[in-house]
Amino acid sequence: MPLGIGRQRGNSAPSQIMTIAGKISLGGSVALSLATAALAFMVSGTKNQFANQLRAVEESLRGGKFPTLGLQYTSDFQTDQSQPGAAVAQAGDKWNTTQTDLAGAQSKLKTAEETLTEQKAKNQELSLHAEKLSKDLETTKTDLESTNSKLKVSSEKLQSYEDGLKGKKPEELFGQIDSLSIELQEAKKNFAEANRKMKTAEADLKKLQDVNEMSKPGGTKSMSLSGRILAVNPTWNFVILDLGKNDQVIEGLTMVIYRGEKMIGKVKTVTVDAQTSVADVLPGTPAQAIEVGDQVVY
Repeated sequence: MPLGIGRQRGNSAPSQIMTIAGKISLGGSVALSLATAALAFMVSGTKNQFANQLRAVEESLRGGKFPTLGLQYTSDFQTDQSQPGAAVAQAGDKWNTTQTDLAGAQSKLKTAEETLTEQKAKNQELSLHAEKLSKDLETTKTDLESTNSKLKVSSEKLQSYEDGLKGKKPEELFGQIDSLSIELQEAKKNFAEANRKMKTAEADLKKLQDVNEMSKPGGTKSMSLSGRILAVNPTWNFVILDLGKNDQVIEGLTMVIYRGEKMIGKVKTVTVDAQTSVADVLPGTPAQAIEVGDQVVY
């Protein structure tokens, strides 16, 4: 009996150890399963979150400003996962191109506005000049009318003198004739001077009106004056042009110098002959940069 009892006790210890190990193993498996389930739940939630975000992105790509930019999005990220990113990249490239085009358009607009401002200043200057010439012409016409009136009075006086000559002595007649001749010559001189001033004013006014008409965009006589530089004097800062009065060039006309497509600077006419003009180089345009043969345009 003692021996039997000893054997039973000896066999129960390993069994208890095996039972504890099994429990530990079972607990570890349960914990691992729970951790795996928790991780799978987290991954599934993150995946669903990303999927919802991609659906929102695709909804934005299908509407909003993308169609306005010419980018019609009709893809599905579940079919091709690269589509949303490719569409956004394409939109970025098109946006950069649009920004570049916009910058170019703004630059052209600024140049056009500067040209328009300069043209308005020229038109205003021409209008003021035309107004002055009109006033001068009216003054000349008034002077001419006054001279005509004086000449008429002188003629009437001469006629009355001629009528009164009858029966007078020769010495009296010679004295009156000399006096009348002097008055007549003075009246004729005044008449000729007034007539000359009127013709000059009319010619200047017509020339200015023609130049003013040519300077109007879309005018019936709209054209561009174009010529060449014949000589350059960098010491005195002036040039000689092959354009003159025959080309309807007037004093005070601002012209632009080009060499090919490049603008070199500006000059302003100061002396105008029939076929040539002398023009001062305007500030900001170095005379050394101008060459014979460069084109001048108005």
